[in-house]
Amino acid sequence: MKTKTSRLELITQYEIAPDSALFSQETVAAILDCSLATIERDRWIGKGIPFSKFGRLVRYRKIDIRNWLEKHRSFKSTTEMQLMTNDQH
Repeated sequence: MKTKTSRLELITQYEIAPDSALFSQETVAAILDCSLATIERDRWIGKGIPFSKFGRLVRYRKIDIRNWLEKHRSFKSTTEMQLMTNDQH
């Protein structure tokens, strides 16, 4: 019987892994604090994190996860978002 890895363990494994490491959608869901269904839906509609398929396995590279998170980071206010967006242009 396979034991379920806790969210904290998945995030810890992600943190200590090299940028080239591959992760399952369970790990991505733990990092984003969302459901597997959300990860799958985002992948199907093409708005999720870039992924690779190995047969039936879907895997995400750490560097792709980090890059996606940076592009989709949260802001504390609309003003902060506008300032950060203007700084990038």
